[in-house]
Amino acid sequence: MRMRLPFPSPASLFPSSVVPHPTYNGGVDRALNLLLYPSNLASPGRLVKIARSLSPLFSQTHVVGIDQGELPADEAVAPTVHLTRIRGAALGAPLGGPRVVVAWGARVYRRFARQRVAAVSAQNLFLLPLAHALARRTGAVFAYNAHELETETVGSAGLRQRLQRVIERHYIRRADVVSVVNESIAQWYREAYPGVDPVVVTNAPTGAEGVIDLRTQLGIPEGALLYLHSGYLAPGRNIPLILRAFEQVSDAHIVFVGTGALLPEVERAAAAHPNIHRLPPVEPDQVLAMTRGADVALCLIESGCLSHRMSTPNKMMEAFAAGVPALCSPLSEAHRYLGDQAHTWVLEDPERDLAGALERITREDIEAFTAPTIPTWEEGAARLREAYERAITRSTTSTPPSGARRPRGRRRAPSGTPSPACPPAEWP
Repeated sequence: MRMRLPFPSPASLFPSSVVPHPTYNGGVDRALNLLLYPSNLASPGRLVKIARSLSPLFSQTHVVGIDQGELPADEAVAPTVHLTRIRGAALGAPLGGPRVVVAWGARVYRRFARQRVAAVSAQNLFLLPLAHALARRTGAVFAYNAHELETETVGSAGLRQRLQRVIERHYIRRADVVSVVNESIAQWYREAYPGVDPVVVTNAPTGAEGVIDLRTQLGIPEGALLYLHSGYLAPGRNIPLILRAFEQVSDAHIVFVGTGALLPEVERAAAAHPNIHRLPPVEPDQVLAMTRGADVALCLIESGCLSHRMSTPNKMMEAFAAGVPALCSPLSEAHRYLGDQAHTWVLEDPERDLAGALERITREDIEAFTAPTIPTWEEGAARLREAYERAITRSTTSTPPSGARRPRGRRRAPSGTPSPACPPAEWP
């Protein structure tokens, strides 16, 4: 029995006169790759990295977001990669479900439904109906790139969560490619949706060599340990807890590098306590060099939901890539990467344990730290390209002639399962 979704089919909202056309023809004209994401794309870091990694497979790749007027409607970030902003729903309004589909999604659909689209991916759970409708209309590969554990976020509760689960369950098995950000989330999806085997593309950091000498810049006394908190100063990152702990432990120093809603609170603490410092953000390619200038990084994400507990925060991966220990919340990925070192560097209860850890951790602990091996971005990107290539090959052999749609409800091979002719391929 086919499941009936609790909202209209996206295809019913769009013109029926649009017919699909062939998309991938062996590399001569490989057409468009679309990455749909409901934001203004002001900070599209991971999306641009994905787009660049996939760009050799396609003539053009468009990261499609919302035009709010402040940023250009079309912005080239690489020779064949563009940020395309389309006017529609405002970011200040609810972006879930029907609003995205009807307001912004309808314009996205009409923009691309008559073009030669080879692949379309939903970068958000609520965009799955739109991406699937556009893929069916154009004969394109349909992909789902889950940026987190989409149904288990802080905002997921009650009716909203039930709707999220219905949408994801309905569409994830129809996706040609499913990708996630770490192995913990991949395993969760494998157990929740048997037969689905996501590709893991960890947002591994890249950046320049060298060290930014934070100690000299800030005048940190010789022998005092310097802790680093990098990234947004926003709720959910235990900023007030960190400030209270360093107010109590005056012989350890902390520098906050970043900006955000809690910046005024950080600046007040820095003005009152000589061991609390603040610096403006650095360029993305300087983050690793800056991290190397600290003794210990802080990654104290609040465990407000399952998605948080299973996340891979950038600041943790940046620390490991820089060879610097990270003092972490009890994240599944922190335990997985640190192994036996977790007893030193993972706080099972940061509220209770942070101040004690600052008094306990010594220079000897830092020198004994062995940075775990983390996957490179290139490794995950290569697996993702392989998954797309397999999906494109399957699509080529099953693409219906012009004027005919794909069969409704067709079950596609899971993303990590190759076609019989292909060898197997191998996420804060």
